[in-house]
Amino acid sequence: MPAFKRTGKKLKKVNQKGFKDESELHKLVDSNLDEIFKIRYIKDEHITEKHGRIETIGLDESNRPVIIEYKKTKEKGHLVQANRYMTWIRQNPDSFELLATKNLGNNINPIDFTNPRIICLAQEYSIDDKCLALALGAELWKYRFYENGMLMIIREEEPEQLVKSSRGKTTIEKIKRQPQPPKTIEQHLKGASDELTELFYTLDKKTMDISSEVERYTTQQEIIYKTSVNFAYLGIQNRKNCIRCLLRTEGDKIKDPRKLTSKIPKTFGYGNITRRLFVSPKNINEQKYNIEDVLDLLEESYNSTQ
Repeated sequence: MPAFKRTGKKLKKVNQKGFKDESELHKLVDSNLDEIFKIRYIKDEHITEKHGRIETIGLDESNRPVIIEYKKTKEKGHLVQANRYMTWIRQNPDSFELLATKNLGNNINPIDFTNPRIICLAQEYSIDDKCLALALGAELWKYRFYENGMLMIIREEEPEQLVKSSRGKTTIEKIKRQPQPPKTIEQHLKGASDELTELFYTLDKKTMDISSEVERYTTQQEIIYKTSVNFAYLGIQNRKNCIRCLLRTEGDKIKDPRKLTSKIPKTFGYGNITRRLFVSPKNINEQKYNIEDVLDLLEESYNSTQ
């Protein structure tokens, strides 16, 4: 990832530099977890009885436990370690919750232990790392540190595979990430009307088509769309025959000429998810607004992550 400094019409390459040691990288990212990943820092260097020392523990905006493993250079074993730490969380939810409340206070929503996250941060990854990350559902992030003090962090691409078409032509394609939700989309839509189901799938497809960076996962309550951070939460509300949409903003600023959204109270604990709207087939059919108005808001929410 070469970086260049612009002076007028001239570009000068900015050289990379290394951290003094892994601890320097670890402390820098830990102190800026909210800025980088929108993760609330809980504790680092947490020692467990049987699973070893966990480098960093956090809680994301969806109240999912997060384990972060750092490596200064390309090394083997950090994904295996992170998965071992994740086992500790699954086996000791009470201990994790005690750590969270001790460091974040009692005013936190119920923790979603069904869908924890593994984040690894290193300079490079091998094909073995990528394949193991895909199997574990782990997130691989690469960093570069430059002599002007700039730190660049980007998501590592998933492994590729050779795919043969029916005509015998071989191409290289990315392996699709398979979400491992605790509740499927079909389960979310159980009991929904045909028109509400059709509305959801239209919104879902258009949201996923915004960018190849968009990922989708589900919890027991919602279908969530994210890049490095969550930007939209969709909840199916059968009784009201509508979809509740929660949207990310920057400083609660949003272009909403139709005034479709309302402000989410801070006490709800959604952080930068500050706007909500309720989308119903009835209102669309009555032309109170159209589907494009809603899609514009979803795309703006996505743009707030860039």
